[in-house]
Amino acid sequence: MNRKEMTVADRTFGWIQEAYTLGNLKNVVSVFVPDSEINRALRLDKIPRLISDKDGREEFIRELSSTEIVIPYIHLKGKGRPAGHTRSSAPCSGIIQAVLPGQRKEYQSDWPADSFLRWAVSIGFLDYDRDKDVCFLSPLGFQYAQASPESEEEKEVLKTALLSYPPVCRVLSLLGEEGHLTKFEIGARLGFIGEAGFTSIPQPMILQGLEEARTREEKAKLLQDTEGTSDKYVRTICSWLIQMGWVNKVEKEVTARVGSRTYTGIIPQSYQLTLKGRTILKHVRGISRFPKLPKRVMWDMLATKAGDRDYLRSRRARILKYLEGTCRSVEKVKAYLNESGMEEEAETILDDIRSFEHIGLNVKKSGDTYGIMDEITGLELPCTDKGSIPVKSEVSICKDYLRTHLTHVDHKYLVLLDLGYDGNSDRDYEIQTAQLLTAELDFQGARLGDTRKPDVCVYYGKDGLIIDNKAYGKGYSLPIKQADEMYRYIEENKERNEMLNPNKWWEIFEESVTRYHFAFISGAFTGGFKDRLNNISMRSGICGAVINSMNLLLMAEELKSGRLDYEECFALFDCNDEITFDSP
Repeated sequence: MNRKEMTVADRTFGWIQEAYTLGNLKNVVSVFVPDSEINRALRLDKIPRLISDKDGREEFIRELSSTEIVIPYIHLKGKGRPAGHTRSSAPCSGIIQAVLPGQRKEYQSDWPADSFLRWAVSIGFLDYDRDKDVCFLSPLGFQYAQASPESEEEKEVLKTALLSYPPVCRVLSLLGEEGHLTKFEIGARLGFIGEAGFTSIPQPMILQGLEEARTREEKAKLLQDTEGTSDKYVRTICSWLIQMGWVNKVEKEVTARVGSRTYTGIIPQSYQLTLKGRTILKHVRGISRFPKLPKRVMWDMLATKAGDRDYLRSRRARILKYLEGTCRSVEKVKAYLNESGMEEEAETILDDIRSFEHIGLNVKKSGDTYGIMDEITGLELPCTDKGSIPVKSEVSICKDYLRTHLTHVDHKYLVLLDLGYDGNSDRDYEIQTAQLLTAELDFQGARLGDTRKPDVCVYYGKDGLIIDNKAYGKGYSLPIKQADEMYRYIEENKERNEMLNPNKWWEIFEESVTRYHFAFISGAFTGGFKDRLNNISMRSGICGAVINSMNLLLMAEELKSGRLDYEECFALFDCNDEITFDSP
């Protein structure tokens, strides 16, 4: 990536995965201390051996030899995997890659290097110059690097850094309130509401999978591999807190209902506060002689995966600064944003304020006013004038509309709008669709989403619905191949012959279900989908429909409000066309 290609959006400080070990963090920070043991080892040994001249060997050594070390981010992170290489065979091309030991080689890939850099910047050990895209040591980072291992000084510096990071405070607070929580229970309440960068796997789905797993290895793989983005953040944060002695990892037995069945299982990745952790929690709450520490909130952490994340970051940064240390009404926030060129609905502002609490900030509600009762540090606004406000996406405009209309349905399901357009999020799209229909509404059923199974099946009374979810970036045209696949599911459900499909997915439906419909759900539909719907219907003898994410949520609101009953809802799917409700 060259300098011209770098923008503020290329860095994602504030949310960290896969960077666990405090010892490695200290080594990363120590790189920036001139002539430290780590610095010398890099200059005199590792970089000469591990990094080729074309990948920057001499330049890296010069940068590390300076009396004030300031290094471009790309030189620290590395270039990634070049053509013709796998991740494991990719050469070392970054300074931090050479600091981190790999399992089978002397260095790590650029992904862990980036994770550790984001960690060091996010908790204030490294400072970052956004305009120049360079990193350098902060005063706190210097204290950390100089402190003796396991010393009281090191522990105090780490405490200051970690408690300045809002998600750490959120995790500690949730554990303080509820005692014993799984990573899924915490993950469901961490991050921005209704946004694709903050997904969590529903715990009931995990319990169902554990019961259906045939071997211990299958169960272990399910627990290891099945997690949402927020679940990964929780697991990473808890690894730090365990090393600090603030949290213990204690397995938890949990129970949940899926459809007509109840599942019970043990989640090993579950956490409790230690006695030391309960004392540390007093710093988070600012109790008596334990003063609250300032919170480090970087602009980048205010949105991650959204297509218009720069707009969302800019809006949220303005709200944070306006509410810092004082309570104001939503109408005043709305007027303030309008002065900056941002026209927002009150419901959108309220969702942002609720989300600030979910990322770990102290939100105070007083009557009809809200305030952020933390001192905020590290927050810069790259866009400062009206003309430089980033453009709001169509997805965000649709979310704004939905927020004013979803008065019964939880706004966390707004994530369906993001997922419906993300071609890499099929699993999450299926999971959230199933959750909306079964956990938020009164349908029975579940996500099936496996080889030779429909993505989701739900039913209510005598009506059943076979669903195919399609997360697709540019609108879904319903190709004939997918139409044929739906026809095959319909026929398998009619025949219910194990010889046709040994996984017997149709057993999801109870015997009382006698009337079936089919549906395709996506972000948007294009092309000749109606011809394919008619083709499926003509061949199978049952009717179906397509419905986009936005209309699915509007339908859910009609159901939950009681303005639409379930029999009327199923009748909507008999149109062999697209189901629509009033929308912008």
